[in-house]
Amino acid sequence: MMKKTILFFTLLLLLAPTLTFSAELNTGERVKLNSTILLEEREFQILLPENYHSNLGATYPVIYLMDGDYILHGVSGMLDFMANKAQLIPDVILVAIADKGTDKYRQYMTPAGLTAPFKEEDDGKAEKFLTFLTKEVKPYVNSNYRTANNAILVGHSMGGLFVFNALLESPDSFEHFVSISPSVWLNDHAIMAKAEAFIKKGKHKPTSLHLSLGDENRQGVYGVLQLLDEEQPKNIHWDFSHYPNENHNSVGLVSLRQDLRKIFEGWYVSDKELENIISAEQLISHYKSLSLALNINQPIPTASIKSAIRSFYRQEKTAEIPVFMTKVKSELPASEQAFIMMLASYTGHFDSPEAALKILLKSENRFNHSIAYLKSIASAYEQLKKTQLAFKYYKKALSLAKQYKSNQWEINIIEAKLLENQS
Repeated sequence: MMKKTILFFTLLLLLAPTLTFSAELNTGERVKLNSTILLEEREFQILLPENYHSNLGATYPVIYLMDGDYILHGVSGMLDFMANKAQLIPDVILVAIADKGTDKYRQYMTPAGLTAPFKEEDDGKAEKFLTFLTKEVKPYVNSNYRTANNAILVGHSMGGLFVFNALLESPDSFEHFVSISPSVWLNDHAIMAKAEAFIKKGKHKPTSLHLSLGDENRQGVYGVLQLLDEEQPKNIHWDFSHYPNENHNSVGLVSLRQDLRKIFEGWYVSDKELENIISAEQLISHYKSLSLALNINQPIPTASIKSAIRSFYRQEKTAEIPVFMTKVKSELPASEQAFIMMLASYTGHFDSPEAALKILLKSENRFNHSIAYLKSIASAYEQLKKTQLAFKYYKKALSLAKQYKSNQWEINIIEAKLLENQS
């Protein structure tokens, strides 16, 4: 009987799940702000890029998203894939503006002089809400985070009308205006008189307007397009996208994805294009010019970094790499860390793991805040069969991952490496 009991509890322990660290879904920081403009407490959600804490010198464009609580998860997931994983666009900071109920949201999205939807006396307060964004929210974000001078205002439906009106009211307040399926129809297209007067005047710095529409024909957008097409405003770089296979609700994510590709055009260079680039210096020149145009300082995409380092090995010009790396540090400083890791990877393959480790350790003190950099050092020690040191650096990386609230997949990879290198 005793043997059977012991066997039962032994099997129970073997079958019991093992408890490991689990990362919470990172939805960012909830900020509460007592607005002296709106005379009420307002909230917004700030979601930082996953690599924000690993790239201390980087600066980021900011997306200000209307109706933020409603579409936060959809937009944040899309941005994670577009920027962090696929690197089609630079990393961005997402600021999702919360609502305070449907009626108040519609009133704040409705331009002054117009009546909010389904109301008889609910006068619009869009200009007041725009002042709240520009005078209270933007200064808070700019003073607390490493923002670039590149702000994008995004809204859909009534939020799209708000974005279009924001362009008419304060064209210099944002660099880009993304108006998705805007409710131009409101009050019998009353916004159009204001739009016509503004576009004909045209005294403001250059800005961009991105309009889109799903399979719908009562939004009033075609009137805006006719006005823009007839007047051809010099200071508004505008485009329109029609998505006949999307409805009013589904068009939001699809159109925003394409609009961001347009805004950050040139950031992603395809493999085919990389093959046609003659030299690594050309690649550096491209991203230096683009970064200046976008007002950002960020690591360039990994594929481009790999192409640059690979070119020296293909052309058997590795002796020129030190001079090139000095140029990277000077002209693309936020990319230096990634270039060092890529150089170490190629050195480990074509030379030796010892040489790769030497490259990484030389700059360890400058990049010991980076999960990726610590993992690169750990990997080099793994190749040298120095499992205790590999374990040490993977443990450091895991500690940072927990501190930075990294995604679960990052945690899983590091934990698996720790198990492989346990003494």
